Amino acid sequence: MAKASSTFVLPIIFLVMFALVEQNMGCMAVLGSCGVITDCSGACKSKFGQDTISRCDRDGGKGTCICSYPCSTEKPHI
Repeated sequence: MAKASSTFVLPIIFLVMFALVEQNMGCMAVLGSCGVITDCSGACKSKFGQDTISRCDRDGGKGTCICSYPCSTEKPHI
């Protein structure tokens, strides 16, 4: 009996761990080129709220405006 219950412990630990990681990751969005969007920070805050972190990722050319923001609570978590 003890052996059967111990086989469920590891999968439960992984499920809880993945659920917590998904909650804390947040969401990301790409708004466009930093050459077109001159104020990346302002554009992200106006679209996703004041808790948004923005950056212009200089991956080549003029870069890409990337927004990181808290996900809405409408998405159901397992």
